[in-house]
Amino acid sequence: MRLIWMSLACLMICTPLWATAESTGPAATTGPVITIDNDRFSQRVAHGLMFYKDAAGDMDLASAMSASEQGRFHPFEGPNLQLGYSDDIYWIRLNLSNELLIHTAQNKEDRFYISVDYPLLDNVEFFHVREDGIHSMVSGDLYQFNQRYFRLNNYVFPIALQSGEHSQLYIRVFSQSSLSIPIHIETERAFIDRQFKMDSLNGIYLGITVGLCIYNLFLWIGVRKSIYGLYVLVIVNLLLFNTSILGFSFRLWPAAIAFQQIAIYLFSFTSGVAILLFGMAFLKTKTHQPIAHRLLQLSLLACALCIPALSIISIQSAATLTAVTTLSLSVILIVVALRSIKQGYPSAKYYAIGQGAVIISVMFTALTSQKIIPFYHLAPHVMKWCSAFELIFFSFGLADLVNQDRRLREHAQKESARAQQELLSTQISLNKDLDELVRERTEELETLNRRLLDLNTTDDLTGLRNRRYFNEVFAREYKRAYREKTAISVMMIDIDCFKQLNDTHGHQFGDIVLSRFGKTLQHSINRPPDIAIRYGGEEFVVLLPCTGHKGAINVAEGIRKLISDKIIRQGDFEASVTVSIGVASTVPTRRDQQDQLLREADDMLYLAKEKGRNRVEWDRNYQEPSSGFRPNINGQGV
Repeated sequence: MRLIWMSLACLMICTPLWATAESTGPAATTGPVITIDNDRFSQRVAHGLMFYKDAAGDMDLASAMSASEQGRFHPFEGPNLQLGYSDDIYWIRLNLSNELLIHTAQNKEDRFYISVDYPLLDNVEFFHVREDGIHSMVSGDLYQFNQRYFRLNNYVFPIALQSGEHSQLYIRVFSQSSLSIPIHIETERAFIDRQFKMDSLNGIYLGITVGLCIYNLFLWIGVRKSIYGLYVLVIVNLLLFNTSILGFSFRLWPAAIAFQQIAIYLFSFTSGVAILLFGMAFLKTKTHQPIAHRLLQLSLLACALCIPALSIISIQSAATLTAVTTLSLSVILIVVALRSIKQGYPSAKYYAIGQGAVIISVMFTALTSQKIIPFYHLAPHVMKWCSAFELIFFSFGLADLVNQDRRLREHAQKESARAQQELLSTQISLNKDLDELVRERTEELETLNRRLLDLNTTDDLTGLRNRRYFNEVFAREYKRAYREKTAISVMMIDIDCFKQLNDTHGHQFGDIVLSRFGKTLQHSINRPPDIAIRYGGEEFVVLLPCTGHKGAINVAEGIRKLISDKIIRQGDFEASVTVSIGVASTVPTRRDQQDQLLREADDMLYLAKEKGRNRVEWDRNYQEPSSGFRPNINGQGV
């Protein structure tokens, strides 16, 4: 019944929860007010929110606001905002109030996030109506993934509210897929916490599936059994199907808008093809159930023909075709698996148990979606972990299948001559060597990958990290400083008159100067987080996480003095080298302004050159914030 899950998963959303404060005026006109009163506020909304169906599809924001004032918006009565398949456009209105007692923003505006947690919607438009104007954003899978404000799987709209401010949020939604609109309202802290929790759970699931895929891929390469290759094919297709539902796979084809519309149905059918191939091989239907084998072959052909049909049929027709095909194939597969168990094929029980887990998840989703039992918001987690359970039991089945074949061979070999016993010993030895070879090749591959990463991020001449590595680590450290509200400093370093030195002593001597300068620079920074980078030519960068302005200036002066005290000799040539250094520091107030900090350091570097070189320059007007700590050489805080 694995395939039933794929058709129902398209309708899956989180169950909204609702907690509101009564507003003044008629409910049909104004509706309830969502009061945000603590810094960990996180709430699903559905029951009681105000919505309006724009059947004509010609309303703009002004018309929607007018309809709201006229009382044409109505409260939603259900626990889950599920509107099915519809060509209509829906407007949703939320009334928001910021009643936080503790405010984190320095500009007296608090930041909140509105999330629509269903990545298959075609178009989602947000309109935040405030006294100072209207703030809007448009998203959806009709747009390129890179155009999203946040490159997340779901659609997220940031809003700002002053303390005590009341505002309205309008959301305009239409889609050819199922109109499931789970809305989540959170403070920034709650939003980050929830994203971390979701990413962790998804990471565990992806780790299980990818781990099984890699393990069985090596087995397939090593032992050359097609059953492992088919199992890898099942894992890859199910992984693509699941990531399409969750919105992860849009990162793989961010500009393929047309493909995004059919990806979930395409991978549903390719998963069906993979599962049929694996089921026929695993259950050995060609030998044990020839009639069922021919029926599965016909089902395989029908499923394969559905793939090109996706290019000419509508999304609604694709969803219907997926559901009908999935239900039919699931019934056939479960019957064949049960018949295999009845015929005394022991490994088939693992296949049946894996399919049974999927049946549980499908029944849970069906009953909760029909409101027979509550907890519909748990359906995504139930289905995800049942999918992992299924893959694990398929893997157990493969292991049992191999062990069963081995036991049969051993039983036959015990009744054979001594030559067959020797052949068995040889086979066992070869299997052990093969396992050891796979392990060795895996370790070699990991070692080579680590070496390749070091080579790609290390400058050959100086031994320092290169600009590519700096771009990655700078963005990461800047975001960390933003999250932890700590200082971060950058210094730009340029070797003075380096071109003149090259012209006088030659480029070979210049390379020696760069190499020795790189070693000196590396030895002058003592903390593990500090990183020295060759930025290009004779320019270098030193990144100092958790370092305030005074600490960075002290480090820069130490570097300058250390360099100016050295004389570089090579053969008949010698030269004294000085450097100019620009220092910039900040405690980030936004997570993505690291380029501005680098430009400030570069401006200070040019100022140092203009003032005569061999000096350190910084912004004299900079005020050291309270955060940011760096021990100096004597162990005291700077």
